[in-house]
Amino acid sequence: MQVDFTRLRYFVAVAEELHFKRAADRLMITPPPLSKQIKLLERELGGPLFERDYHRVQLTPLGAELLGPARDILRRVEDLKATAARITKTAKPVRIGATAYAPSDFLARLETAVAGLPAAAEFSLPGSAAEVTAKLVSGHLDIGLIHLPSSDKRLRHRVVATYPGAIAVRFDDPLATADCITIEALRDRDVVIDFARPNPVVLAGLARGLAARGVTRIVRATKDLGGELEMATQVFNRHLVALVTYAPASAIGRIFSPPEFKLIPIDESTWAPARIALAWVPDRAEEPDVIEALVERIADHVR
Repeated sequence: MQVDFTRLRYFVAVAEELHFKRAADRLMITPPPLSKQIKLLERELGGPLFERDYHRVQLTPLGAELLGPARDILRRVEDLKATAARITKTAKPVRIGATAYAPSDFLARLETAVAGLPAAAEFSLPGSAAEVTAKLVSGHLDIGLIHLPSSDKRLRHRVVATYPGAIAVRFDDPLATADCITIEALRDRDVVIDFARPNPVVLAGLARGLAARGVTRIVRATKDLGGELEMATQVFNRHLVALVTYAPASAIGRIFSPPEFKLIPIDESTWAPARIALAWVPDRAEEPDVIEALVERIADHVR
């Protein structure tokens, strides 16, 4: 039986918080990949570690029995790393960050790829693509996952995923009968693009692209940056059309799923797919060739 040390760390965090959202915040990941990794660990260990219901999370007898040994294993692993670092004077870990607004299923694959790198690495979710870019340019990150386009000419990037555009509507919306739509079908509708608000460059590009196709009724559904559930509530109550990426397996794809909603892909001939990329700043890297090699390795593992 093989047990992933990262999953053990996730298990301990959930066991100590007894709350998946708080544990995810502590680990600087989102809840969906955390839940997935816990389920994989439970499969590896042969039984459930937590009892979950709507109001609470509790350790099962198996989870309670394994918590102490898991903590001990993680302490030993950290001691092992510290000893190796003292002896070999290991270089600083590669710092890898990702926009938290990328599809959650893709972020889970990315974190798994980072954990499997031959070099020591630190993974974080700083926030928007604009925040990731700022950390790359300032030298606080070595590699970052961002949405394209990026206006900063200092970045080099490698596209690692494309997602078709999609709309999310109420189950009884007239558009819900379609399996695919054109962007021009939204010309007489109130359209929400709140997911792009954390990235001003992407937001401006979306607004310009929609206006060029006659879609001008852009409305807000959330306060400040808002959240997925608030946005879904507004789309449902106000019969809005949400412009999102087509990623049914992601958290947002599951929120906008039947029976309350329908997620409909947009014809790519009328609306270009969204692109996400691994980016780096060669002038900031001590060993640009090493960073580029790591980017290629990560790209190969997240496809």
